[in-house]
Amino acid sequence: MSERLSLVLFAVLAGVYGIAATVTAVTAFIEVVGGTEATVTLSTEYPVPPDAAVGTATVLSGNFDSATVVVSALDWLSRAFLGGGILVTALMHLTIAATIVYLCLGLVRGRPFARPMTWLLATTSNVLILGGLIGAGLTIAGQFSIASQLDPDPAETVFPMAGYADLAPLVVGVALAAAAAAFELGERLQRDTEGLV
Repeated sequence: MSERLSLVLFAVLAGVYGIAATVTAVTAFIEVVGGTEATVTLSTEYPVPPDAAVGTATVLSGNFDSATVVVSALDWLSRAFLGGGILVTALMHLTIAATIVYLCLGLVRGRPFARPMTWLLATTSNVLILGGLIGAGLTIAGQFSIASQLDPDPAETVFPMAGYADLAPLVVGVALAAAAAAFELGERLQRDTEGLV
């Protein structure tokens, strides 16, 4: 398969990914904000029962650390936190998809170090770093709010006031910042050598 065809295929796949991420986010947002029920993942502290294993191996100890639950009768603040987390995460996915599409098409055109590419990589880096922090903060705030509504007594609850965050967007954002710096250098070199040949 030729390089150009591979790049076009990657651009199409990134576009499909962006569309799928948008549809998934819109569906989840409508369910959380406008529906009567919401499916959420909460932190939990629940021991694995010793009789959970029926084979030759034996469970000595264990804990469940998360649970996906369907809840209803949530207050508007919990729904707003979760909906905000969904929207910020969707923005990050769309930005990644747009960056991949633009990068692939720039490589197909033979101009990978164009000025807009450097700007797009730097913008995507910032969106991932800030979006990762804000999205995680909103989601954890929603999880805290829901846990307190399910059981306001933190000592006796199965759902403690705890949350978890995915740090992958932050790592990818930092890597893209380095790539943006490399693209800026490449753009400068390309500009300097255009008249030499």
